[in-house]
Amino acid sequence: MIIFQYCKLPTEELTPLPPDPGTGMWQVGQLNTNGDARNVKGHIINDTQYAFLSDGQNGLQIISISVPSNPILVSNYNTFGNAAETFIDSVNGGKYAFISDITKGLFILNVSNPSVPVLDTVLTYSGVNSAYTKNGFLYAALVQGNLKVINISNLPDAVFEVYTYIPKNIVGHIELNGNTAFFVERITGLELADISNPGSPVFLSAFRSPGSSLDVKIAGNLAYIADGNAGICIANIGNPAQPYFIAQINTDTDVRGIEYTPNFMLTAEYNSGTEVFNLFNPVSPEAFGYFEPEGFCFGINYFKGKVLVANGQKGLLILKF
Repeated sequence: MIIFQYCKLPTEELTPLPPDPGTGMWQVGQLNTNGDARNVKGHIINDTQYAFLSDGQNGLQIISISVPSNPILVSNYNTFGNAAETFIDSVNGGKYAFISDITKGLFILNVSNPSVPVLDTVLTYSGVNSAYTKNGFLYAALVQGNLKVINISNLPDAVFEVYTYIPKNIVGHIELNGNTAFFVERITGLELADISNPGSPVFLSAFRSPGSSLDVKIAGNLAYIADGNAGICIANIGNPAQPYFIAQINTDTDVRGIEYTPNFMLTAEYNSGTEVFNLFNPVSPEAFGYFEPEGFCFGINYFKGKVLVANGQKGLLILKF
């Protein structure tokens, strides 16, 4: 007796491996958005994979990437400023995009339907470098130096400021992990703050990296810092009150963005492309692949087996390794 079984076809295209990648990383897709892409984050909404691309003067580009060889622009929200970062989070059952614009402030969009983003709130600060949300609070790093804590727990109703934190220096990027906030400051390095009381961060410590701190990812007790021309700095942050230096990896490039996924680390290296490292020894990353596209690489995100790169004036670049 023959038994027929049926299976659901995958919604994502299965990209075949190239016969010989050569460099260990290869391109599977690209979309030129005619802006200046600086940051990218992948997110799933309504079973569809999207890239949220912060595209400079073109604002936020929302791109379907379920078929990585054919990324499709589904919508755009123009902030009429300079979009530098976008953070995506769920609040009260809705999906929201928090756009940091370095000239216009902070934009909060409802993106529950990514094809039709709806503006909820604009906080008209003189400029915002980075924003991150957790437990109903948003932390926004202002271009002028202060860091605002904003209660967003009542979205889509009004949001309101609850605290102003004064960092050691201008914060270029915010990363939160557990009860610790990591403020990336180009000059100072990392500033660590306790957010056990999320509405009132308390300074814990500062860590000075050898280069210019631009981005950070946290992996357990380790912080991997994108350290500009100094490469990659690794610090132990197991005790946030006393971080200490572990190692410096000289990439001979300008590391602008960094990403961590279990066993791997990826970097965006400005005019030198991207690299992927194995982390079988977490304190001694070993490079095993790279890709050198046209243009500049500013931000990088590993999402559902794809490497999403904010490729400057070339838009969105999608790689695999």
